[in-house]
Amino acid sequence: MNFLFRSLLPLFLAGFMISCGGDEIVVDSEDGDGTDIDVISNHVLDSMSSLNTAINGKMFSIPSPIQMATLIKSKVGVFNENMLTNPENVSTFTTNFKRAINMGVYGADLGYATIYENNTKAISYLSSIEKLSDELGIAGAFNQSLLERFIENGNNPDSMLTIMSEGYREGDKFLKDNEQHDVATLILTGGWIEGLYFATTSYETSNEQAIADRIGEQRTGLKTIIELLQDYNSDEFYSKLIADLQDLLIEFNKIKFNYTFIEPVHDPANHQTNIKSKSSVNIDPAVLTSIITKVKAIRNGLIS
Repeated sequence: MNFLFRSLLPLFLAGFMISCGGDEIVVDSEDGDGTDIDVISNHVLDSMSSLNTAINGKMFSIPSPIQMATLIKSKVGVFNENMLTNPENVSTFTTNFKRAINMGVYGADLGYATIYENNTKAISYLSSIEKLSDELGIAGAFNQSLLERFIENGNNPDSMLTIMSEGYREGDKFLKDNEQHDVATLILTGGWIEGLYFATTSYETSNEQAIADRIGEQRTGLKTIIELLQDYNSDEFYSKLIADLQDLLIEFNKIKFNYTFIEPVHDPANHQTNIKSKSSVNIDPAVLTSIITKVKAIRNGLIS
């Protein structure tokens, strides 16, 4: 199988589980004249922007590390290589737990490098991801046409998001059809943790409120990750990660959320309804500091 094609697997799996990019998101549309379309602004409730996935018969909604990287670029701008993992560490991952977790981590790093158009850095992650996909036996998750479309649309972010969403669904189906639910869960977990690490590290240097809000919004994702991992709690690696994430959840549960309903605006001429209800996050500075510290410790433990 094509090298680049296999290497994009974790980016599909860990990266594009929710919609991102653009000023508006179409969530309900059909072909044909006269069809109404619901359009949602980016800063909506998490449940409105997430794509659902089912693992082992359960439905879950997982935030995306790619969306996180996109937000960081819009608020910080400068590429921070120090946030990324060392792609040469791939040889140190000798268990499937570490391989799958770090395949998700590398997928998020690949997405971050790609969003910042750092192709040299991206290539190094592609190489490491290729090795991990071989060792995990999941190189056959996608058909060649997806990679070809991805390359052809490399300068069109919206098209790339659409293609990667399709890729996620195919990879998700492949892993479930081959009864590799545990591998899928660990890849998703690694990507999610790395995306959260991007956010906490970026907040430390920028103090951007939008990034702090996005960190707070990850509480639902954290609960989901814990529930997923508990289904496959088979050894000390799982047990430690679950315990660490449950400890992190204690801090997340101290966050206060406020929801503001804004009356939808219907545009009859364009058959569109703009849904603009928003959520706001109120995080005590001490709680945020504790979250940042714990996320850093969890992530660094997983990549070592």
